[in-house]
Amino acid sequence: MSKQQIIQLNDKTYIIDAFRGKQGFMILTRVTKYVFPFLKFWGNPNVEDETVVSELSSLLAGENASEVFDIIVELMDAVTVNGSKINFDVEFEQNYDTLLKLTYEVLKLNYLESFQRLVTNAK
Repeated sequence: MSKQQIIQLNDKTYIIDAFRGKQGFMILTRVTKYVFPFLKFWGNPNVEDETVVSELSSLLAGENASEVFDIIVELMDAVTVNGSKINFDVEFEQNYDTLLKLTYEVLKLNYLESFQRLVTNAK
């Protein structure tokens, strides 16, 4: 059974399913250049969600915005809300803070432990 995480946001219950091996690695190869800046946040309990959301938002303003958008849409495939697959256009209409928070949580669930082990073993 895959790992899951349950998140409550705006009176909704979101369930994030961990990626399977191949899918997770294929996504990892595409997000690595965006994930590494977030290593400073992971494992740091003093970082506010707003800081993370701000950093994610800055990615969307750069020249890679289209690629980042495609990755975020793909990451949301791992999330269900109230027992149903997310309808991206409906769920995140004027609700982009939830989208960015869920993006962060999907990345954290799937890659946090691996990156922590890599950083620890590199020292």
